[in-house]
Amino acid sequence: MLAMQDNAQAPLITIGITCYREGEQLRQCWQTVLDQTDARWTAVMVLDGNHDAATRAVFDSLEHPKLRKHASDVNQGPYPTRNQAFALTETPYHFYLDGDDQLVPNSVALVLAAWAKTPAAAIVVGDYLFFDGGSGVKRYPRHVTADDYLAGQPLPGPCAYKTALWQQLGGFADELARGNGDYDFHLGAAELGAKVVHCGDVFYRYRLGQSTKVSVSYDRSYHKTHEIMVRRHPQFFAHARRRQRFLALAYVRSAVSCYAAGERAEARALLAQAAEYGVWRDPWLWRPALAAMRRSLFPAGIARGLQRLWR
Repeated sequence: MLAMQDNAQAPLITIGITCYREGEQLRQCWQTVLDQTDARWTAVMVLDGNHDAATRAVFDSLEHPKLRKHASDVNQGPYPTRNQAFALTETPYHFYLDGDDQLVPNSVALVLAAWAKTPAAAIVVGDYLFFDGGSGVKRYPRHVTADDYLAGQPLPGPCAYKTALWQQLGGFADELARGNGDYDFHLGAAELGAKVVHCGDVFYRYRLGQSTKVSVSYDRSYHKTHEIMVRRHPQFFAHARRRQRFLALAYVRSAVSCYAAGERAEARALLAQAAEYGVWRDPWLWRPALAAMRRSLFPAGIARGLQRLWR
């Protein structure tokens, strides 16, 4: 009976926590792992180089029989750090968790139930609950198509993966070490035809108040990461219209970010390239292009008026 009990609690999923300069937020993150209602987890925690003293102190203080830790001597960026967490994974599944974010108490239970129901799934996603700087729930789609990847990243980066998928894709791309690595990873999964399922509920708490999120520092060079992704996924972007739409919106997003930062000449050059890709000739692109401009260039009240006018 005892052997059966031990087997029932054997780890099936590794929670891979990556950290850098989160300080006490890292301790809060770890506590939500300890609070899981399903015990079939183990954890790895990877600390990127150039971390601060407060985060290092928390990292060094955390000890648990289910936790393994690794600290890097050099700053690698978020995605090589996540690759290290995956490389330390010895379970069939991996749940990647940023050190400033948190799980909900039944996160592990939800994803393992999803895999029990759909063993062929390579990725399990769920909805996000926002905290610290905002509230509300971000609902992710139950089903995604190829077109969903063109207007933006339709799935969250932090979610649950089969470890074998990470191995098959060769991990997160070194070329995208500091931004859009998870977007590229999902494109690779889509290219393979990997099955995605939704666990049916909120399974992640996303901190809005953290200013060092990867996407913040990448907005003005968003088009560069998209050019890399097109080169990396020739099968997915073999259709010219799909490729042009993907790049057109990336150039618009970079342009409006440059404009908002006062880099007007660069913004004009980027918009000219977006026009070359057909952003104004393709009605499919109008709505996401306007949304990007509205979010970046207009005060909230004007933005809401534009949204009502569009509708």
